[in-house]
Amino acid sequence: MALPILETPEFEATLPSTGESILFRPFLVKEEKILFMALQGGDQNEMMNAVKNILGACVLSPEYFAVENLTMYDVEYLFLKLRGKSVGEQIDLKVKHPDSECNHITEVSINIDDIEVQFPENYSDKIQLTETIGIKMKPIGFTSSFDLNLDDPSFDDLIAVVAQCVDMLYDDQNVYEDFTQEELVTFLERLNQSQFTKIQEFFNMSPKLSHTITWTCEKCGETETITVEGLNNFFT
Repeated sequence: MALPILETPEFEATLPSTGESILFRPFLVKEEKILFMALQGGDQNEMMNAVKNILGACVLSPEYFAVENLTMYDVEYLFLKLRGKSVGEQIDLKVKHPDSECNHITEVSINIDDIEVQFPENYSDKIQLTETIGIKMKPIGFTSSFDLNLDDPSFDDLIAVVAQCVDMLYDDQNVYEDFTQEELVTFLERLNQSQFTKIQEFFNMSPKLSHTITWTCEKCGETETITVEGLNNFFT
């Protein structure tokens, strides 16, 4: 006799970058095993690969959904919502008191519904490199993260990721959208330090999953505040 089939609930989430509605199901035990093994391994690329595979399996619509086409902050947000419906809406974190004389570790709880993608004020995708030359950027994509050695990124790693995030270049007469990756890398390598710093600031100011926690140390009684950013930090 065949065993009964368990019904799986379905939920909706909205992508922060586009406002598009995503239909998903909670992850199953077999998928939770993938996540657990990645967390145990401690390798960030392995963790991102697990996130990619689990999202690919759990998102039901739209039919053309592809993790590879999402921004990094879309993936982080969507996976956090998936985790909430699969495991529970509460995340327990351990935070250490910054005072070296105390150093006590306190456990704090966060409700997943309180965690949002933060869009900084005055955020712009246009960077003016000179009086006449500028560059239009796009958010870092999920797949771009795999090209970056997160533990020890080299200069070539950084240039490659920046190049993938360039949408177009422009000056006071033309817009440049038809260029090769090699041409773009050459252009970026010819920037001076001040110009390249402007691009770095764009990434530092990009939207990201972020939540500020205020807690009271159980040992010394002092109240402290910490901002948790990025998917990995919400699990560690």
